[in-house]
Amino acid sequence: MALDPDAVRRGSVVSIRLPRDKARPAVVVRSDLLRELSYATVLPITSDLREGISLRIDLAPGPENGLRVPSQVMVDWPQTVRLSDMGQVIGELNPAIMQAITRELEKLRGEKAPAVRWDPSAHAQSETGRFEG
Repeated sequence: MALDPDAVRRGSVVSIRLPRDKARPAVVVRSDLLRELSYATVLPITSDLREGISLRIDLAPGPENGLRVPSQVMVDWPQTVRLSDMGQVIGELNPAIMQAITRELEKLRGEKAPAVRWDPSAHAQSETGRFEG
């Protein structure tokens, strides 16, 4: 069963199964401006907690994120996954956690994220870009 692309938004917690790995939750980090794509970049979530490892974000379980046990986002292991290979959306991470993930992704990428997210409508642009013939 394919996941509805509109259900997969930045911050959504989805279930995935990566090659040679067990089923696990993951957080979507793809921009919502790319929602028409048939795939998304995610960061796997683990319940195997590790102290003192950089690029890990601690998560407390709760109904909002769909997690049942204390977990960590593995910012050090980004994966791009087809929507057809994802399970259901089980929750969502709050803006503060997503901001912490963005800061860790800056370290991984070696560059700062823009201070303000690009808003195409503020610049008289469509959300899907200019595809003029």
